[in-house]
Amino acid sequence: MATNPTIMIVEDDDGIRKLLKSRFEREGYKVLEAENVDVALGKLATAPEVSVIVTDYRMPGKNGVELLKEVKAKPRSPKVIMLTAYSEKTTAIDALKLGASDYMEKPFEMEEMVHSVNRTHNEFRLERENEEFVSRLEARVARVEGKSEDTYWFVSKAKAMEPVNEWMKVLQRESMRSAGQVDVEEPSTLITGESGCGKEGVARMIHAGSKRAKGPWIAVNCANFSGELLESELFGHEKGAFTGAISQKRGLFELAKGGTLFLDEIGEMDIKLQARMLRVIQEKTFRRVGGSEDITADVRLISATNQNLNQLISNGDFREDLYHRVSRVVINVPALRERTEDIVSMSALFFERAFHARGKKYEGMTADAEYLLQNYSWPGNVRELLNVVERTALLWNKEGSIDAEDISLGAVGSNPNPPTPPKKRFEYNEDYRPGVSMDVKDYSGSDSQNYTVMKKKWSEHFEKEYLINLLNRTQGNVTSAAKESGIDRSNFLRLLRRHGINAQNFRGVRTLKAVA
Repeated sequence: MATNPTIMIVEDDDGIRKLLKSRFEREGYKVLEAENVDVALGKLATAPEVSVIVTDYRMPGKNGVELLKEVKAKPRSPKVIMLTAYSEKTTAIDALKLGASDYMEKPFEMEEMVHSVNRTHNEFRLERENEEFVSRLEARVARVEGKSEDTYWFVSKAKAMEPVNEWMKVLQRESMRSAGQVDVEEPSTLITGESGCGKEGVARMIHAGSKRAKGPWIAVNCANFSGELLESELFGHEKGAFTGAISQKRGLFELAKGGTLFLDEIGEMDIKLQARMLRVIQEKTFRRVGGSEDITADVRLISATNQNLNQLISNGDFREDLYHRVSRVVINVPALRERTEDIVSMSALFFERAFHARGKKYEGMTADAEYLLQNYSWPGNVRELLNVVERTALLWNKEGSIDAEDISLGAVGSNPNPPTPPKKRFEYNEDYRPGVSMDVKDYSGSDSQNYTVMKKKWSEHFEKEYLINLLNRTQGNVTSAAKESGIDRSNFLRLLRRHGINAQNFRGVRTLKAVA
């Protein structure tokens, strides 16, 4: 590994400690050793950033769980993998609840240990990168001024938004590299996605993170103008250029000089005007309507559309050469229904702001309200969510938490049949008891009757049954399931991935038998 990340082995057994140190140095890690918790804490205080701590639970003096508590009490703490004996299974589960990333039972397989440390280090690295990026993105949000799309912009951490976040990081990084080079052009960007999903918000964040951030931000919706009017709007006109042109007018390309011009719904642009747009992008100059003077087009172009431009090209309604000019970078913003893990936290942020703006006190949402919002299809995306929040805040005249009955979904006066959270969310299967459905004879045909192999299979079976039963009870609500289990949500998701369990499959299902 080029960056030589640092890990720490905390183990009172010299032989095991040296064995692990030797192996992980071959894997490219810098390895710190500690024979007990006090030595480990001393080294952590002065060492460079440690990404992973592999610690034994049972040691003289303080044990591994005490080390875990002290480590997790500090900001930006390393990830911890706990080593336990089989008889200490309860201790391992307690360690997960306290924030351990993984546990390994002794005797462990070295390759499994290497895999666990590599995965845990990557989680640490990605979390650090995400923290730094989100903090920069939030700072940009605070700097950007403009419409409600920016006022209510939400920095998403959903998996579906990772490609969007990655592109924004790339664009910012390239912008910083070329900050002192005036001749380096920032790439034209096309943002696609359904109406109301936050395309303009993404565009504004790109502008705010670019070397043009201090320049003007100018936006125009191409669907609001006919071809002639949009041409005048973009390029301006001279006095007398056409009937009604009683004075000279500067166009948006002039007004956006040194900044960013955002063309929303570019797919609605008239085909004749597209030819002129292509020339402006190629030549970097334009003339006002009715004018003869060449004017430099010093702008960064960002476009957006909710249409399929490839289909428009096939139909002859959009120029292919213009498409290639405006789409050096293409960013697709997912619909809100594709990033459901954002909905509750996004709604809470919007509610808090909407209530505060009206001098009202926001006291949170009930579980039924969260269920309702998270399971609605949101055809209008973020814009519809904003409308729902604003309507709820406007009508609110009570105290306490917002309940499902306080939220009106869909268009006013319509009946969109939104999901109604049942008062009784699940039916517990009284016949179900984790662990009792498996007997030793279930593995009588196994290739091995080795104690370690059998123990591992029993442990995996217990975990899978436990997770399935819990998801049955919460109808696939991961947040509720993690809370009920007492395990940190990220660790709970890691256990689901380990056993190949998809929480989405449990939504709307009243009972499910656990399977081995």
